[in-house]
Amino acid sequence: MSDASWEKFGHLPAAGKPWERFFWTQYGGDHGPGLELLHTGPGKRVLELGMGKGDNLALVARTGASAVGVDISAPQIEAARERFGGLIEAHHGRAEEYLSGREAEFDSIYSVFGAVWFTDPAVLLPLVRRALKPGGRFAFSHLPPSGECPGPHEYDLYGPGDELLTVTRWCFRPYLWEEKLRAAGFASAAGQRLPCPKDRQTIGTLVVQATV
Repeated sequence: MSDASWEKFGHLPAAGKPWERFFWTQYGGDHGPGLELLHTGPGKRVLELGMGKGDNLALVARTGASAVGVDISAPQIEAARERFGGLIEAHHGRAEEYLSGREAEFDSIYSVFGAVWFTDPAVLLPLVRRALKPGGRFAFSHLPPSGECPGPHEYDLYGPGDELLTVTRWCFRPYLWEEKLRAAGFASAAGQRLPCPKDRQTIGTLVVQATV
C-alpha cells in the first residue's frame, strides 16, 4: 500500500475515550497479555512502530516511561497529538526510516498490528535489534497466517472512499519468526498463537517476543 493510501486510512474516526488497558489482540475486555511483555516505568524509553492514534502508547507513558511512536499516516499522528498532547512523542514517517542510524536507544520496541506486519523483516528486524539496549525487549502481534504458505502476501482492501487498495503483509508462523529474529541477532525469540475468546468463533492472534 502506498503512503497516500495510508493517509486515507488515517482519516477513519478515532476511538472514543482512551483505552484503560494495553491490547495486543483485536479483542477487548481482558483478552491476552498487557504491558508485562515490555520494559516500562520511570527511566525506560519505549518505541511503538505503527502507533495509530496512540492509545497503547499513552498507557506506556502513564507508567513513567518515555513513550515514542512513529506512524506512516499523518492524520493518525495528528489525532494522537490532539488526544494525548505532550504525554507521548509522535513522529510521522516509515518505521525503517525512523530506526535507521539509531543504536542502543530503547529499552523496548513493539508493534500491534502495525509496521512489523507491513515491512520486509529482512530490512526491519536488524534495525530494531540495533536500536535496542542490551537486555531490551521486542514484541509484536498480528493475525495468524492463513493457509500453509508463509508471507509475504498481497491483500485487496477497500479504503474509506470505497477505492480498492492493495497491501502487502508479512505473515509467518511462530517458528519462522523465531528463526528470522535469531538470524537478525536477537538472543532469544518465542512466538505463540493466542486463541480467540471462548465466546467468539473466529481466529486468534499471533504474539511474538524477542530479547537482545
